Amino acid sequence: MDLLGDLGLEDQLTSVRSENALMHEKVKELSIQVKILTAENESLKAEVEMYRNKMAMPSFSQLALGKDDGTSPQLMVDEDDQDAFVRSGNDEFPKNNEISLLHLHGPSNNLSCALSPDDVVLASGGADGMLRLVPWGAADASDSNKDEVAKTVVQEAVSIDCSAPVIALAFSPIARNVLAVGCMDGSVALVHYEQKRQQSSSSSLFARLIKLPKKHVKYVRSIAWSTKEPIFATCAADGCIYLYKVERVENSMMQDDDNDDESNGVSWQATIVKSLHLTGPVEAMCFVQDHLICYVRDKPHLTFFDLSKDMKQTKININQQQQAPSVSASKTTAGFGSDHVSFAILDLRPWGDKYLAAATDTSRNIILELSLPDTSSCSLQNVSCRIVRNLYGHTNDGFSQPKVAWSLNGQYLLGNTQDDAVVCVWDIASQQLVQRLPRQLPPPQQQLDDQPNANDVIHAHTSPIRDLCTGHAMNVLVTTAYDKSTRLWFSE
Repeated sequence: MDLLGDLGLEDQLTSVRSENALMHEKVKELSIQVKILTAENESLKAEVEMYRNKMAMPSFSQLALGKDDGTSPQLMVDEDDQDAFVRSGNDEFPKNNEISLLHLHGPSNNLSCALSPDDVVLASGGADGMLRLVPWGAADASDSNKDEVAKTVVQEAVSIDCSAPVIALAFSPIARNVLAVGCMDGSVALVHYEQKRQQSSSSSLFARLIKLPKKHVKYVRSIAWSTKEPIFATCAADGCIYLYKVERVENSMMQDDDNDDESNGVSWQATIVKSLHLTGPVEAMCFVQDHLICYVRDKPHLTFFDLSKDMKQTKININQQQQAPSVSASKTTAGFGSDHVSFAILDLRPWGDKYLAAATDTSRNIILELSLPDTSSCSLQNVSCRIVRNLYGHTNDGFSQPKVAWSLNGQYLLGNTQDDAVVCVWDIASQQLVQRLPRQLPPPQQQLDDQPNANDVIHAHTSPIRDLCTGHAMNVLVTTAYDKSTRLWFSE
């Protein structure tokens, strides 16, 4: 009986091996088909891009968004504007990682970063619920052993407990030494900081957290400040936008326990001036002139709120931007209706008052040209915008956190990609991805070790980048990533 049992097991084993061999052959066939389909797909992508370029950007004389009459004066671009992004960049963008700030939030991930208007103070938000303010100049001033100096800078950074992961940061360009903080639990706060007059501790900064009473129901998505007045807006996944007016409070109006020597008897307070309730999560927003621009998920348009006209609302359909002048606004060149939603905008970054960069969840960054009415005159011009460049070559889907930033000269766009720990750099004029700031691996001898030296510093990220920003006065780039490091990049 045992012999028969063994024979039966051998038969089963032989049968399984035969099936396994057949499956291997099938896998090989399918692999070949996948390679063929991949090649065809890349060919189709190239063809689509060719047609997109032909249809979207033969010149700067196409229709503005949402207009169906190609003869309207405001739909055409002035002759003086036809040189926009014609010249390629001069290779002036941050590309050298010279300062590495490791473990600003200890074992927790870095989630957000921002630079002050003078680029002197770096703000970093972490999953540990802490905001850290870093006067990073000492690390840059050191010519020798910058890594050791950077460690000291990290240790001396100011820590402010925000009670929840800090996912949105923005410095005020108007209110001096003030930034707004948005957290995962929907809370929002102001932070006022000053240079210490007496170096009684290791940190050179004094900071105060001012919590705001109005709290979003869901997590904060973005914070934006007006460049014309001390007003900032917060938006969240609950579909609400709150506009705050910030005012300086002198020492006579402060509580006794709020007054101290370091603050000079000065603080700030914020009061809600407007509450907007939209029909979906507000994913991104920014201020341009007197307009608050925002994107609501699952909508095909950008929404412009005019602060000078009691938040008058204008919706501009993004689908209708890539049109030839002879095409009606009711039909798009993409072949789908104007209400079709093919992507979500997850980050909006303006360049002056003229251009807007939008990072999407479909591996596409968009450069928009804005045309806004001049509120200082009696202009009857309507709000309009149109796509002037599309930037590809990276990977960002709905599960990523697409982020973009402009170079100091406005000729390059820098952004992250979810498939690698690099910064993608696009020359806007040519729409080309000109560089992926490389992930530099440890020295070869260290790669052979099972336990690398914890003191060795790798001057590039080793995990995808979570957030980034560029300087306002300096040609500097700040990146923060899931490898728990924040890095500052400079041009040559």
